[in-house]
Amino acid sequence: MNNTEALDFFLNMSKEMGDDDKCVKLAFNADCTAIDAKFIMNYADKNTEILDIGTGTGLIVNKIYNNVKSIVCLEPFKEFTDHLVKSSNIQVINDNIFDFKTTKNFDLVTIFGSMHYFNKEEAEKVYLIVKKILKSNGTLIIKNQFGVNEDVTVSGYSEEQKTNYFAQYRYIASEVKLLKKFGFKNIETFDIYPPEANRWNNTHFYAIVASV
Repeated sequence: MNNTEALDFFLNMSKEMGDDDKCVKLAFNADCTAIDAKFIMNYADKNTEILDIGTGTGLIVNKIYNNVKSIVCLEPFKEFTDHLVKSSNIQVINDNIFDFKTTKNFDLVTIFGSMHYFNKEEAEKVYLIVKKILKSNGTLIIKNQFGVNEDVTVSGYSEEQKTNYFAQYRYIASEVKLLKKFGFKNIETFDIYPPEANRWNNTHFYAIVASV
């Protein structure tokens, strides 16, 4: 799988979503973004400038924007970002990470529910980009499902989603090793959600926090 295949899935979703800002929560009945928002605020305050990669419909950003200095929301699909709160400290860029250009450096980069839509080679490129745009002592937070014992790749028709679905849930220890390879330090993993949020035996939701 690769990111292009995953983007096709979300392109179709963006065209059909209507007014449902929770459509991006693929488990349908599971919205843990209040937990996400609270976790992020452990690393942010009124002086924090954030880049959020893969903002989606803003379920997290809409909960934290008034508690931080600014948020740049990087999301390929305008239809998703139409659901963002309109605020002077939110900047929306409808682009993907590989085409994103900036001269700005950020205190915090957040990537929630997105890194499993990049294969390992693409993830390496993402982490290189992130490292360059974080301020000295800046923080990266990644949260998504990771493989418990090994990489878990999904590529093909999903009965649950009723369409083709592509994701790579990399082994959590391998992802930590990958971050170390690119110079990230002080890496910690957190079992971020209650047990019932983890529906599968071979994958698990974790947050990874690292600094540069």
